[in-house]
Amino acid sequence: MSDSVPLGTHSNPTPPAPSIEAERRDWLSFHRLWGTLPDAALQAIARCLVKFTLAVDTDIYQAGQTPAGLYLVKWGTVELYRRSPIGRTHILYRSAGNLFGYMPMMQAEAEASYQTSASTLCPSDIWFLSQTDFANLTHDYPDIHGIISQLLAQDLAHFAERVTWEETRIQGLQDYLHPIPAQPQIIGSSKASQALRKQVDEAAADLKPVILKAPAGSGKTFIASVIHHQSRLSDRPFAELDCTQLPTDESGVPQTHAIFGQEGKTLGILELLEQGTLLIDQVHVLSSSERDRLLHYSQTGLFTRNPGTAPSADPIAPSDPNQQSWVRLILASPRSISCEVCDYHDIKLFSLSQRKADIPDFVHHFLSQASQHQGRDRIDVEQTELRRLISYPYPGNLVELAGILDRAVAMTPPGQTVIPEQVLWSVQSSKNAFRVDLLEQFPWLRRFLLSNWWPERFWLAMMAVFVPVTILGYLGPQGRDDSITLNLFWAWWWPFYLFFFAFVGRLWCAVCPFMIVGEWTRSLSLWIWPRKLRPWPTKWMERWGAWILFGGFLLIYLWEKLWDLPHTAYLSSWLLVAITAGAVICSLIYERRLWCRYLCPIGGMNGMFAKLSMVELRASQQVCGSQCSTFGCFKGSGVVPATFSDALPNEGQATGGCPVYSHPAQLKDNRNCVLCMTCLKACPHRSIQVNFRFPATDLLEDHQGFWAEAALLLLLLGGVFMHQSPKILGWLGHPMPLDAAHLLQSLPVVLGLLSIPTVLILATHQVTRWLDPQQPGFLPVVYAYLPLTLAANLAHYVPAAITEAGQALPVLARTLGYGGDRLPTLVWTMDVAVFLQEVTLLSAFAFSLYPLLRITQRPFLSNLPHITLMASLTGGFLWLML
Repeated sequence: MSDSVPLGTHSNPTPPAPSIEAERRDWLSFHRLWGTLPDAALQAIARCLVKFTLAVDTDIYQAGQTPAGLYLVKWGTVELYRRSPIGRTHILYRSAGNLFGYMPMMQAEAEASYQTSASTLCPSDIWFLSQTDFANLTHDYPDIHGIISQLLAQDLAHFAERVTWEETRIQGLQDYLHPIPAQPQIIGSSKASQALRKQVDEAAADLKPVILKAPAGSGKTFIASVIHHQSRLSDRPFAELDCTQLPTDESGVPQTHAIFGQEGKTLGILELLEQGTLLIDQVHVLSSSERDRLLHYSQTGLFTRNPGTAPSADPIAPSDPNQQSWVRLILASPRSISCEVCDYHDIKLFSLSQRKADIPDFVHHFLSQASQHQGRDRIDVEQTELRRLISYPYPGNLVELAGILDRAVAMTPPGQTVIPEQVLWSVQSSKNAFRVDLLEQFPWLRRFLLSNWWPERFWLAMMAVFVPVTILGYLGPQGRDDSITLNLFWAWWWPFYLFFFAFVGRLWCAVCPFMIVGEWTRSLSLWIWPRKLRPWPTKWMERWGAWILFGGFLLIYLWEKLWDLPHTAYLSSWLLVAITAGAVICSLIYERRLWCRYLCPIGGMNGMFAKLSMVELRASQQVCGSQCSTFGCFKGSGVVPATFSDALPNEGQATGGCPVYSHPAQLKDNRNCVLCMTCLKACPHRSIQVNFRFPATDLLEDHQGFWAEAALLLLLLGGVFMHQSPKILGWLGHPMPLDAAHLLQSLPVVLGLLSIPTVLILATHQVTRWLDPQQPGFLPVVYAYLPLTLAANLAHYVPAAITEAGQALPVLARTLGYGGDRLPTLVWTMDVAVFLQEVTLLSAFAFSLYPLLRITQRPFLSNLPHITLMASLTGGFLWLML
């Protein structure tokens, strides 16, 4: 299309028929200016006109184009406007009978061009007269030139007035305007954002006012700009005003001169904008009367300036007190704004912490934006850092996220295309405070745990030891010095098992031989007899399972003491078989590992002591909630390949789900995590973390105990007294054998020894609450004794580990019927064992003070009775063991 014809869709011009020519002549004859011309001139003009039918918002010509003719509006409305720093600026309206586009042809310059652009505001019929025909007509009919000159004088005066007004607008609006974004706007892809997108589209489809309810930093400007740029005001200016920045009067009420203007002094932003979109933020700080003025304007388009001194001779100040404006209002506030008489769009923006699923979209958008602004190649972020960004709470919402990523791009060394981990050090979820993700620090650990080495291949090694050792307990020698069963069980397994609780929690449960036999037996039975296993009776188990577990451990203690299990190999084997039988029976009836979670005595002890561990497995709740839809870590799923850039090939494996029905994002402590890494293998979003943390963190962060576990704790602490029964009874002056041969007299004594800690701690707590009624109840406080319980049990087994464990090879040889005297040993004297016992108990006492003070939240002196008891128990254990 040439420069001189309308821009846009139009019908093809056709030469006028005689009847049409006559119609045009008649139309021109009734016009107030054209009608003054002679009939011959009107006939000539009608013959040269070319008709175009144009749709609404059709560009006719653009500023800077070389003219090839002029235009006459038959019907409709055309706007002449200019582009300026504040957007589209109105100059003139042209309606039926008005001429436009002629000004450059009246100038002397050969290369004159249009100074404005022209566009239809409604469907219009436009007549076009070419420059050649115009020149011929003015030559033949000089009166035409006179009419054009008359119009030109009027338009030049109005044009000069509008240019002056435009400069005033630019100066007055420069603090409020927002530039048109260079990149496409994004809202997000979550369900909440899809609903928001629908609301935005509805708001952009018309020019009704919008009320945004949104917390600070949640993207009010962002959403308002999207609405503006998708509406038909997109080529008009978009401005924002924050009511908290307005000056206040003596009473502290914000003044609205910046919005409405003040007579004789200032022009308001409504008047300066003329047309466009105005976002008024924090509108709730305005007085109710000022809010009513805004709501009234949004419905009528009329407002009055604030009173002031008498206006000076201001050529642009209308005399009518009611000012007209075509500015669309978007009112934003973190509070609800009611408008009973208004017809408006009501949109609620959620905080970024409530839209976690959108964070990846925003991260990539802001990174692209920051990279472009800083003149860099596109900077990206790895999945681990994206998880960190998703987990962060963002008190500053979108504004804070944009600032974090802008700084991160600036701090990324030149040449790198991925943000380094240390750059995002400040983006830390409170749940990850004082924690280090071992999977990130040691990438080889992630690869190992994702492989089929863990834990399945370790099962084979474990069973290669467990089965023959258990059988040898029946068939081999029964004494402690000659039985490899007793050596491995009591001198190796117990002390080292207890020792590693402080470091790796329930790691043993991932390779437990009892569970392995149960899993293998179930797989074999399902192959022989395919069937659907029963679901767990969860409610019943949650109520009674831990008490059954407690009863099982009590029976083990009685069996150990009265039948002397540590020195009787076949009975120790029977203990192993009994626990294995429980795992097998539950595995044949119920799905997954009900025995491990609810009923296994060893598992119950593991779960309790795991709360002291320096290692935890957790998942980011935000990542799981916003990114995951399969929940394969919990329910099980097929292969879901990870799609992020640095994903390993075996992330997102097919699994059967967590064997103990624990969702890693919902773990509050280590009790129900067996570190099997099923969740790590199943997760395609790298949400799983294996954290190194402060010992006993589970007790310090909103710990929820329960009575059955507290009873197990007291039982295990009482077990230390039971193990030291000969010395206690001797000190009391009543030495007596505690064995099955004297069952009736031994049983009450053993139960009494096991009850000693319960009596002492309960009495001490009663004294403590009597001295300080603000002390918490017995249940939370008893967990402060957990470190001492673990240490005392470990100290009991230290001598066996020091003096017996290193004789495993000779003991194995004697079990198999050989001498073994020449085989190497690695043992130490009892002095070393005593030293280690002292270090273990004294360290546990010192450490127990911190959990006690954190749990009770009371001063040191208020906890003095418990501290005294802890010190007494530590001293008592040292006396009994040494």
